[in-house]
Amino acid sequence: MDDLTSRVAYLRGLAAGLGIEESSREGKLFTEIIDVIDALAVAVTELQEDHAELADYTEAIDEDLNELEDDFYESYGEEEDEDYYDLEAEDDDMFSVECPECHEIVYIDDDMLEDDDVVEILCPNCERIVFVNDDKSFDDFDAFPEDTEEGD
Repeated sequence: MDDLTSRVAYLRGLAAGLGIEESSREGKLFTEIIDVIDALAVAVTELQEDHAELADYTEAIDEDLNELEDDFYESYGEEEDEDYYDLEAEDDDMFSVECPECHEIVYIDDDMLEDDDVVEILCPNCERIVFVNDDKSFDDFDAFPEDTEEGD
C-alpha cells in the first residue's frame, strides 16, 4: 500500500529531475499521467484496506456461526440424530402397516385411533385403505404383522 504511494512520489521526483517545463505539452502530459497514477494508487490502497477489514469481519462472523452451530448441535450426537429421525425405531405409540397395493410402509400413531368413531387410514402413496379400526380393539394389533411378504 505504501509501496504504491512511494513509487508515485518517485515518479514525481523523476519528472521534476528531467527538467521538463510543466507548461509544455510533454510537461502537461507527464504531470497529468502522474496525477492519474497517484489517484489510482490512493483508490487501490483504500480498496485493499476495505477488503482486509471485510475479510476480518467475515472471519469473525464465521467463527460466531461455528460456535452457535456447536452449541445448537451439542446435545444431538450423530447416533442420537439417526434414532430421532428413524421412523422404524421401536416406539410404543406407533405401529406400521405395509400397503398391499404399493408396499409403502404406513406408520400409524395410537392417538389417531383413540376416537370411538371408525377411522380409516389411507396409504399416502396410492390412497388405498390400509387400516380400519372397526369392531377390533387396538390391543389386538400387537400380533399384527408389521412386514408382510409379497403374495401373502
